[in-house]
Amino acid sequence: MDIFFLPLLAAALAEWGDKTQILAMLLAARFARPIPVFIGVGAAIIVHMSLAAFGGSLLTAMITPDAIQLFLGLGFLFAGVAAFLPFSDPDADGYWNLGAVLTSFFAFLTVEFGDKTQFITAGFGGTSPSWHFTAAGASLGVMIGIAPAILLGTALRETLPLTLIRRTIGALFLFISSIIAINVFALI
Repeated sequence: MDIFFLPLLAAALAEWGDKTQILAMLLAARFARPIPVFIGVGAAIIVHMSLAAFGGSLLTAMITPDAIQLFLGLGFLFAGVAAFLPFSDPDADGYWNLGAVLTSFFAFLTVEFGDKTQFITAGFGGTSPSWHFTAAGASLGVMIGIAPAILLGTALRETLPLTLIRRTIGALFLFISSIIAINVFALI
């Protein structure tokens, strides 16, 4: 069950205060129809997390188990560092005329590409025997992380300190990456 729940938890946490959550807020505010936004974003998430988990599973034939663990640790390191870097609001203006579902799909597909959640999912995909469960867990985790943004829209940004939340989760991810590195290198 770890191959499902650990990616789910990591992905759900990684989305808080992230540019993808902000994009979900903007899409929800723009269309004022949460169901089509959920459908478009959900489809993009499934594509991304499946590609990431499958790509990570390909690593098992190429590198050692310790190297795969380090890859996972690098995913958490990347996510932790990224949480402390500023970003501007994502722009999906080029997609606004496609309707709620397609705009949400293409905008999220574009913004999520190369995101920290993909790297963490690829790391978990390399450590698990079934990338399908990893992809499903990560997909559900991202949806859980962005659901409040889609349902509440910009009210979420106005009521919660998203920068503080993002940085707190980033510090947790830095701690996790250091634990993984210590375990791989057997430093303790």
